[in-house]
Amino acid sequence: MIYEVGTRSKVYCIESAGNARVFFVGAPEYTLIDAGIPGKADKILSALAQIGVQPLQVKRIILTHHHWDHVGSLWELKKRTGAEIVAHLRDAEYITGKRVRRAPRRALGRLAYTLFTLFGAHDVQSVEVDRRVNDGDPIGGFSVVHTPGHTPGHICLLRDGYLFSGDLLQATAGEFRETAHIFTADVPTARASIRRVAELEFQFILSAHHPPHVFGSTDKVRALAHKLGTLA
Repeated sequence: MIYEVGTRSKVYCIESAGNARVFFVGAPEYTLIDAGIPGKADKILSALAQIGVQPLQVKRIILTHHHWDHVGSLWELKKRTGAEIVAHLRDAEYITGKRVRRAPRRALGRLAYTLFTLFGAHDVQSVEVDRRVNDGDPIGGFSVVHTPGHTPGHICLLRDGYLFSGDLLQATAGEFRETAHIFTADVPTARASIRRVAELEFQFILSAHHPPHVFGSTDKVRALAHKLGTLA
């Protein structure tokens, strides 16, 4: 399933890539954001075909972070599109396989990690990162916002009022919440990243695990930052 977020925005949400959404932006350059779980390349490319986009038209794939449900189909997508792979420099070595992903320290996190491994996390293939970015870097019409905590190199992407937030927070209909602590490497740092984002201006939040949030997004993120005691 693929649908446009907003009116004539050229921003699309793909909901057929597993438990994490993939986003496609058609201007100024064809860009995928994240790559879903393993085995979903066909579904992602089929969704793009529905809007007339062929694999070789995809110029780059930007990864919000290195977790398996965001990079699972990256190897196959890279092979079939030839796209440039972009990630934050602190997560790049997990994606390339030079550093080993480890289970979270918390007991529930370790249990969840074990279950994810059983359901396909071990099938993630290493992929070379063509471009390593840092906070504030421009990339294909986006501005990189380094938001560490969930992973060391987690990033959000800001473009024309759209904030692609990865796993920084959970965007539900009534309010925004923190991502579950069992999946977060450093909770205090993640909260500082929420505060950082709360100081930005945007209209739409495109979160990896919930539908796009299009009304009152900035105010709700600021309300979460106040609730967490990270915003004066």
